[in-house]
Amino acid sequence: MKGSRRITLAVGVLMFVDAALYLAVIPLLPQYVERFGLSTFQAGVVVAAYPISVPLVSLGCIVLVPRIGAKRITLASAALMSVATVIFAWAPNAGVLITARLVQGFASGSIWTASMAWVTDNAEPGRRGRESGIVMGMLSAGSIAGPAVGAVAAWAGQGLAFGMVAAVSVVGVVLSALAPAGRHVGAPQHVGQALASAIRQSATRAALSLTLIDLLTFGAVDLLVPLHLGATGTSVSVIAAALGAGAVLGALAGPVAGRIVDRLGPQRVGLAAAACIVPLPVVLAFEPTTAVQLGILVIGGPLFATVGSAIFPLSSAGADAARVAHVTATGLMGVVWASGFTVVPLAVGAIAQSTSNAVAYLTMVALSAPVLVLLRRFVRQEDQTADSRISAVSDSGGMP
Repeated sequence: MKGSRRITLAVGVLMFVDAALYLAVIPLLPQYVERFGLSTFQAGVVVAAYPISVPLVSLGCIVLVPRIGAKRITLASAALMSVATVIFAWAPNAGVLITARLVQGFASGSIWTASMAWVTDNAEPGRRGRESGIVMGMLSAGSIAGPAVGAVAAWAGQGLAFGMVAAVSVVGVVLSALAPAGRHVGAPQHVGQALASAIRQSATRAALSLTLIDLLTFGAVDLLVPLHLGATGTSVSVIAAALGAGAVLGALAGPVAGRIVDRLGPQRVGLAAAACIVPLPVVLAFEPTTAVQLGILVIGGPLFATVGSAIFPLSSAGADAARVAHVTATGLMGVVWASGFTVVPLAVGAIAQSTSNAVAYLTMVALSAPVLVLLRRFVRQEDQTADSRISAVSDSGGMP
């Protein structure tokens, strides 16, 4: 097996674990409240402890990866994730539970940033979409496993359920250790200067725009659709089945989307995906039938996998153009993702509670539509930049 594919599989397993751990606790919150005597706020802390450190960790990786290497950071993060998950599995009280959750999130931040840079740094430029798509597919598979882990924990005990996840995490440690270190990513740079250089590139701006569109839209969809369906009589099992079906489709769509990205370009695939995403809240604002709302939950899975398959090749192209390490771009994506996952649901919930779901949906459309216009502009700029590179190579007789 090629070295780059071994890296991809190692990172994919870690992403599987990450997604499973993030989602597994959601169905267990009532059990934690009863077992540990948690308040509603403390239950929220259990959820928020996972992503809260990610922005800081992502920025730290920008500094550390060029110095230490993406493989070493990935290996350390995977080991930390395994240990924290074992502790979480047998947590005797709420304090240990939340602390273990915080450490899991710390490891998650470096896995998203350093590990994805490890993937894109070592994939051939024409195969970055394919490798990113494989990782996104395994992430979607983890999204399927997460609720199942929660169900097993409720039925057979937290120790058994999360002990199994810890075992998969150990497999990720072994695969990371066996994968090649890959190419050196260059000398360390000042974080501010590196980020500024990357952001000036049209590819990076396109990746950021695509990320924002995804966060704004699905931050509303993932919160309001299940709540509305539950309030109107749809069972939890039906909602879970729709989300599970979307995750299955996402696992299947990721590798396919990655191949399309390599063939057509990440900017074009990303723009097409964004054009499909932005209208969804408009449809939901008119309170469509239950079947339509469940259908939107289902298509969210493959759309997310497609977006992820385009974002990472775009961000790595921006890093290449800026002559900075890929971890600079993936770190920037990590900051945006974690911040968005925290802020957008809170904002959507506040708007919906003070006005209505329709107003919340249309607010997200009002925010994402201008970003879609910017994305289209950045895609055009990136197309022109790519054409210029091809012309330059042709004029030089095929020499770069």
